Amino acid sequence: MMLPTPIILIIHQVRQAADYASILEKTGAKVHAVPSFEQANELLSFLHPDLILLASEMPDGDGRLYCQQIRATLVQPRPVLVLLLSSNDVNERIRAFRYGADDVLGDPIDKNELAIRVLAHLRRRQEELSSPLTQLPGPNMIRRMLEQCLVSDRPWAALSIDLSNLRIYNETYGDLAGDQLIKALAAILLDVVSDNEFVGHLEADDFLMIVSPERSESLAEKVCSQFDTISRRFYPREDIERGYLIATGHSGIRRRVSLISLSIGIVCSTTRRCQSYVDVLTTARDYRYLAKEQAGSAWVSDYRAKVTSKHPETHRSRILVIEPDGAMACLLQENLALEGYVVEVTSSADDALRLARLEPHPDLILLESNLADRRLDGWDLCRMLKEDETLRSIWVVMATAHPDQSLALEAGADLYLPKPFDMPSLLGEVNLLLRSRCHTT
Repeated sequence: MMLPTPIILIIHQVRQAADYASILEKTGAKVHAVPSFEQANELLSFLHPDLILLASEMPDGDGRLYCQQIRATLVQPRPVLVLLLSSNDVNERIRAFRYGADDVLGDPIDKNELAIRVLAHLRRRQEELSSPLTQLPGPNMIRRMLEQCLVSDRPWAALSIDLSNLRIYNETYGDLAGDQLIKALAAILLDVVSDNEFVGHLEADDFLMIVSPERSESLAEKVCSQFDTISRRFYPREDIERGYLIATGHSGIRRRVSLISLSIGIVCSTTRRCQSYVDVLTTARDYRYLAKEQAGSAWVSDYRAKVTSKHPETHRSRILVIEPDGAMACLLQENLALEGYVVEVTSSADDALRLARLEPHPDLILLESNLADRRLDGWDLCRMLKEDETLRSIWVVMATAHPDQSLALEAGADLYLPKPFDMPSLLGEVNLLLRSRCHTT
């Protein structure tokens, strides 16, 4: 796997700086050399070195004091400070460490020793900037990698990857189980990348890959496929057979939550010019959010989104209320209409089926389980709606006083709303469901 190129800043007099630069460039680092602390300050205003190699005695100042200044002014992660000291006095070396140097070397120093010591510091820095959970490069290394991509002539694609419904998974099975799932995803990502591609771990379940544009979509498809296969091992058999988890919200509201899946957003340098690493991350995440609106593991790329995106006309969402209590039906109709929805009300299961099949279909059905219809109750009606190919995409909110919330979800309802309910909670849940439906159409 590729890693960002380390950056080293040398502060020394011209001749010595050139000698040390030629040695350290052979380690694969990008080396900048300046002959004064003043010029170093100018570079540090935009350069973020991994290591600073500086002389203790310079015409414009003391290297030990400069170490102290760096520690006081540069935010984390600050560079490793290696001070070159011409004196062999032990007390002088101890004093240099007290001023803030991370390492003190002789000046001059054998070129092989210098290279090995610098490489050791860079290796340690890489470990410190990696995720403790997955050992992948963390946020600062991801930033460095993206900044290097932005100034490179080489085309690239960034894949923003995360897990959907991880919070519910952790609430159900525990954080340790969730960590194992994250580590499994990290292993998949490492397995599919080549030596000249990059994988980083931003935080929690948020990952970033940098690959060649021509491989981006096939890699996204491969990652989704492998994750869907492996993730099933992290569930009990009964949950796999049921096909969903149950999330508990405020006021006893229950909802069916899909099993955990992957969402990937792709942005390519060949189709979009990003101005900064933040621009890359936010744009890739925007496409990742589009992927989340699809069922199961999915990916969306900036190119494909541009080609296939549609802009439907805005419309008022339609709600069908099936409620045998006349007073409650009127209250629901009035409150939902005030929210801007087109609302139809019925108390009959047969009439509800007729209204649901009319074009345009309702976007949401608010269904009471205990209907006056002797032939068909709310549970049966919910099953019929979800088994109908043309109606199954309609959101069904089951409102019931029945204490067993699993009955509603097993019947196919998308949301279980225990009665009695407060109107703000109902309206909030309805608005949330209908907003998500608008995003996917």
